[in-house]
Amino acid sequence: MKKLFFILTIFSSFLLIGCNKNLENKESTQTSAGVNNNIPKEPLIYPYTGEISSNDPNLQTAYMSIIENSSFARPQNGLSEADIVYETSAEGGIPRFLALFHKNSPEKIGPVRSVRPYFLTFAKEHALPFGHCGGSSAAISEIKSDSSLMSLNEMFNSKAYFRDNNRKAPHNLYTSSDKLKNLIKEKNFNISAKQFFKYDENALNTSKETANNIHIEPNKIYTIDYKFENGKYTKYMDNEASIDANNNNPVAFKNVIVQKTDIYLNEDGSHLDIDLVGEGTGYLFTNGKKSDITWNKISEYSQTKFYDSKGNEIKLSPGNTIINVIDKEAKISIE
Repeated sequence: MKKLFFILTIFSSFLLIGCNKNLENKESTQTSAGVNNNIPKEPLIYPYTGEISSNDPNLQTAYMSIIENSSFARPQNGLSEADIVYETSAEGGIPRFLALFHKNSPEKIGPVRSVRPYFLTFAKEHALPFGHCGGSSAAISEIKSDSSLMSLNEMFNSKAYFRDNNRKAPHNLYTSSDKLKNLIKEKNFNISAKQFFKYDENALNTSKETANNIHIEPNKIYTIDYKFENGKYTKYMDNEASIDANNNNPVAFKNVIVQKTDIYLNEDGSHLDIDLVGEGTGYLFTNGKKSDITWNKISEYSQTKFYDSKGNEIKLSPGNTIINVIDKEAKISIE
């Protein structure tokens, strides 16, 4: 009898062990399945456009470049491939661009021209290196005195630039993404791409203010138009469509920001000053709609913040953006 009891006890133990192992395996399988199914992968996002990326954007180098915008410089190269473009006036009311590149890598960028102090302010808030060829005495002095400014001046780095003999100097200086990236690597600049705006696929979709045609007169010698076509604002300069010579595509933007401020002659009587630190008003245009906005910048190095009428930080449509900095008195009409 004792022998039978001993055998039954051993048999029951094996059954319990087997059941426990099956239960553990089942629970382990359920737990593993739960982990795999319940934690979706975060999408990779380009920080300057809000668009989804198939590769890690942090592995790409971000940088900026001055691009000329006189009539002799058109059509330019690279504008359609920039993530963010700043446009404002230089001497004589002739406009100039500062383009930020990260998502795309244009083979040709330019024409590259000289820098001004207000373009340095844009570079400071992004903390990015910038290509240029010389600059005003005030700008060069600031570059020399401020070690945080990552200048890629052609005058000291000519190997990163080249001349196009099909155009006359000084409107024929160019660079490329590869050349600037190599120069940045050589100088060992410490840079990192960072998100600049918030994004929303449905930005301004509920707005009742339509904006299909935007006309801006920054001064008496230059006009800008944006026409909402195929989901973007195609840019026109002096009544002619802006074309990128790299690909013959129209230069068009998903978002247009107009930032109004004071633009005036500085003490030397020939160069401009632009008030970029402080606050002011403006407009956001996206998805064929318009929103009145305000802007605020507390220091040279801080990010310019843009707000809607309720005081909330604006959200842009994913895609490229142009920021037109114009004088408060500049004429603007919207249809």
